[in-house]
Amino acid sequence: MSGRTPRPDARCPLRPGEPCTLCQLDVTGPQDCPLVYLVMTDEQLRTGVHRDRLASRARRRDG
Repeated sequence: MSGRTPRPDARCPLRPGEPCTLCQLDVTGPQDCPLVYLVMTDEQLRTGVHRDRLASRARRRDG
């Protein structure tokens, strides 16, 4: 048995709670995704993603 621990699946920062589906060509995950880069470098889009993430957490908490 190897001493390796399994790596967690990458989550898409643009779709809260969903895995990274590698929807862009030639990417290995969110860390080098051009769409994630574009959204995270635009203040209005980044704010919208943050708002959606908070709303998603509130919905899960409220059941």
